[in-house]
Amino acid sequence: MRMRPAYDAIVIGSGFGGSVAACRMAQAGFSVGLFERGRSYETNSFPRDWSNPANGWLWSVEQGLLDIKPFQEMTVVQSAGLGGGSLIYANVHLRAPDEVFVSGWPREYTRGLLDPYYDLVAYMLDINPITKSSHLGIPTKTKMMEGVARSLNRSAQFCYPNIAVDFGPPEVPHRNKFGAEQKGCNFCGECDIGCNVHAKNTLDFNYLTAARSSGAEIGTQCEVLRIDPIADSAYDYNVRFTDHRNGAQPGECKAKHVFVCAGAVNSTELMLRCRDIYRTLPNLSDRLGYGYSGNGDFLAFAFNTKRQFKPSEGPTITTGIVYSRADAGFNNWFIFQEGGYPKEIGGLLQLLNPKRGLFREATVLSREAFHEAFRSASVGKTGFPDPHSDNTAIFLAMGRDLANGVIELHSISKDLKITWDTPSNLPLYSAEGRFSTDVAEAVGGNVAMNPLWRLFHVPVSVHNLGGCLMADSRDAGVTDPNGEVFGYPNLFILDGSILPRATGVNPSHTIAAVAERNIETAIRRFKADDKWRAPERDNATAIIDPLASITIPPEGTLPTKTPSIGIAFTETMKGHVSKGWPKPDDYVGAEKAGQDSNSRIEFTLTITMPDLDAFLVSPHHVGKAIGTVRVDGFTPPAGVPVSDGVFNLFVNGDQFYQRRMLYALPFTGSDGRPYLLDGFKDVRDHGHFDVWGATSTLYTVIRDGHSHEASVVATGIMTIHVPDFLHQLTTFTAVGATTSTQKAKALTRFGENFFGSLWDVFVRPHFEW
Repeated sequence: MRMRPAYDAIVIGSGFGGSVAACRMAQAGFSVGLFERGRSYETNSFPRDWSNPANGWLWSVEQGLLDIKPFQEMTVVQSAGLGGGSLIYANVHLRAPDEVFVSGWPREYTRGLLDPYYDLVAYMLDINPITKSSHLGIPTKTKMMEGVARSLNRSAQFCYPNIAVDFGPPEVPHRNKFGAEQKGCNFCGECDIGCNVHAKNTLDFNYLTAARSSGAEIGTQCEVLRIDPIADSAYDYNVRFTDHRNGAQPGECKAKHVFVCAGAVNSTELMLRCRDIYRTLPNLSDRLGYGYSGNGDFLAFAFNTKRQFKPSEGPTITTGIVYSRADAGFNNWFIFQEGGYPKEIGGLLQLLNPKRGLFREATVLSREAFHEAFRSASVGKTGFPDPHSDNTAIFLAMGRDLANGVIELHSISKDLKITWDTPSNLPLYSAEGRFSTDVAEAVGGNVAMNPLWRLFHVPVSVHNLGGCLMADSRDAGVTDPNGEVFGYPNLFILDGSILPRATGVNPSHTIAAVAERNIETAIRRFKADDKWRAPERDNATAIIDPLASITIPPEGTLPTKTPSIGIAFTETMKGHVSKGWPKPDDYVGAEKAGQDSNSRIEFTLTITMPDLDAFLVSPHHVGKAIGTVRVDGFTPPAGVPVSDGVFNLFVNGDQFYQRRMLYALPFTGSDGRPYLLDGFKDVRDHGHFDVWGATSTLYTVIRDGHSHEASVVATGIMTIHVPDFLHQLTTFTAVGATTSTQKAKALTRFGENFFGSLWDVFVRPHFEW
C-alpha cells in the first residue's frame, strides 16, 4: 500500500507496542498510518532455504526476517516484519511479578494497575498453557522438564506458562474471532523462525487485523529514518522514511500524533539520531540511551541426553522453573525455560556439542575467527534432521539484570553501539549457568553454554529493553509515565524501550499491557472522553497468571547443586596488643607497650569468597573467615575458634585513592564473654610506595562484645611475616572448580582484581592526565 501524505496518527513499528497503538487509535476513529520496515509474511512465505542464510533470513541482506546485531559487549537478536517480535518470539506471556514495580518505575505503576490490561492482552492473543493442547497431547520435552523439576526438588517453582498458540485441530483452516485465517499447531518446533502454518497467534492475526478492519493503513518495507516537528495548525510532526518496495524511494508523511514503537534498540537509535545527528529533536532528555537491559537472557544446551528430549516436538517453550535467592549477597531472580528448534538445524547445533563439536577444544579465539570457523563448519549442516538432535536440549533463562547498559552513537563513526556492564551482572549469569548445568545433569546430558558467552563472555539478548525510559521527571527518563516524550507533545514511545527495569520474565506481555494502558490514557485525552476504552475490554476475563502458583520459601529457593566457583586462601598474622590502652586509635603506642609486656596476638584464618562473581561485583567484596585467634589475656594459649568472621577486600576509604581491608572476627574469651577482633589495613600511598607495608599491616582493636560499636578493651598492630606470606601464596585455590581451566581463570580474575586495585591506589595518582 502506498501511504497517504498525512494521517491523524503515525505508528512506527508493528511489534507489541505498535500493534496495540495502531489498533486502538483506529478503533477510536482516528486515521492511522502504520510504517513497518519489514515484510508481510503470508502462509508458507517465511524463509526456508536452509542452504543459503542470505535468502530471506537476514535483515542485512535485502530486508530479511532476522536482524542480528553483534555489538562488542552484547549480541542483539531482533526481527523485521509485520508483527514485529511476535513473528520469532516463543509465544510466552507471563506477568511481571509485583516486586518488579517496587523501584525504578513511575510511582503510579503497580501490578494491580496493569492487571486489567494484562487481561485484555490475554484476550486479544488467546493465551493458554500447553496443557490445553488436546489434539497432540503434551510434548516429550514438557514431560521431561516436569520430571527435572521434581528430581531437583523444585516442583513448587515449576509452571506451564501461557503461550499464544492456536491449539485447534492441526493444520485445519479456520477463522479466528478477528476474521483472520489460522490453523492449529502441528508441533513442528518452528515458532522462532516464523510459523508457516500460522498457528502462532502473532500480532498480524489479532491486533493488526482489528486495526485494518477499523481503517488503519499499513505500509510494509517502509523504514522511518527521521522525525521533524513542524509548525502547522493541523499537524505536529513530519516523518521521513525510505520505501524499500519501490527502489528505496524517499518519502514523508505528516501527523498530529506520532507513536515510536520500533523496539528498544531501534527506537532508541532513531531518537538518538534525531537529537544528535539531524538535530530535529534537540531537547530530548540527557537520559536517552540509558537503562538498557538484556533482560538477563542466558542461552545453554544439554547434549547427549540419556533419554530423548525431542526439542523439535511442540511449541518452542512450554515450561518454566523459577529461581529466587540471595547468592553471596546478590539477589538473583530468573525463570528457566526449555526451548526448541526446527529439526532442520539440528546438525548446525551439534557443532556446539562438547563431545564432538567444533569448539570442544577451543579456548582462545578472536570473535572474527570464531565467526569464520562457525560459518565454514556450518556448510552442509542444515536442511535435514541430525541423528543426535532428539538427545539434545536447549535452555533459555531470563532474569532481573541491573539494567545498567547504555545505547549510544559512536563519537566518530556515529554507528550504533551498546555498552554493557557484564562484570556487575556476572552473579546473575553465573547462577543461570549453574542452574543450566543442574538441569543438563538431571537429563543425563553434557552441558554447553552459548559459545559467545563461553569464549568471550558476551551475552545474547532476544529481549532488549530500555533506552527511552518512562519516568516521573525528565531528569530520570525520556518519557512521562504515559509514554509521551518530555518536551515534545503528541510524540509517544510505546515499546520495550520505555520499561525502566528488566521484567525477569518474557517481556512481551508487559510491553503490550503498558501500551494498552498508555494508549487508553492518550485516546481519552485526545477525544476529551475519560470513559473511552478498548471495545474488547468487555470480553476480557480475569486470568490467573501461572507464576501465581509458584511458591518461594522465605529463605529463597534451593541453591544450585552445581557449586559456584570461589576463591579461598589461608592467612596467618601476628603482632602485639596492649590491654586497656587509654588511646584506642594510638596503634603504634599500643603495639610498643604490647611488645614491652610481651602481650601477643595471632590468628590463622581460612578466608573464602564462595562466589567469585558476586565477590567482585559487590562494592564491599565480602568473604567468610573461619579459623583460630589467640590473644594474651583474652584466650587460652591454644586460641579459640572464630565464629562467623567477615573479611572485606579493598573497600573504599575516606579518600579517592584509598582502600581498606577489613577484618571482623567474633570469638568467645576465656571468661566466657563475647569479643570482636576488629581490624583494618590502610591501603594507600603514604609517599614512599610501601605496597608491602600497606597490605601486610593490620591495625587492630579488641572490642568487648560482637558489635562494632562495643567499647575497645585492647589495641595493637598485627603483621604478616615473610615466611607466613610465602606459605599463604601456596594456599590459594579455586573452590568449586572442576577443571584446571576453571581454576586458572578464577585465580587469574581474582589476581587481576587484586593487583588492579593496587594499581589504582599506588600508580594512577601519579599519572598526569
